[in-house]
Amino acid sequence: MNGQSTRAPGSMLPVLSWYVPGKVLRLYIPGDYSLEDSRFVNALILRELDQSQDDLMLLIDAMEMNRPYNFDQIRATQTYQNHPKLKTIYTATADRVVKLGMLIIFNISRAQLHLADNIDEADRMLNARLN
Repeated sequence: MNGQSTRAPGSMLPVLSWYVPGKVLRLYIPGDYSLEDSRFVNALILRELDQSQDDLMLLIDAMEMNRPYNFDQIRATQTYQNHPKLKTIYTATADRVVKLGMLIIFNISRAQLHLADNIDEADRMLNARLN
């Protein structure tokens, strides 16, 4: 592959941003989530966790994520899930197979996992924890 992306033309990459600055990271996953993506995201999240003075939460917006097929391989790349500063992971998806994938990926995570059917539900759970 010579360092070239294996993504289809026009496909989008995952985006990591602050949902609540200094408290909650948001990972938006549109379309396919490849092993390459998961390694890249892992490095980004680890960097934020390592730099943070406080414990953090993660909101995974998987509402537009395609169904992954390689749950075990993705789980092996997501080492951030055991970082001592990551306390809670909230995942929003209406797709049952994606939910199952999240359960497989994070079933041995140090952080607590909460599943929601949509972003509004995840936001309510998250805000109840923040307040």
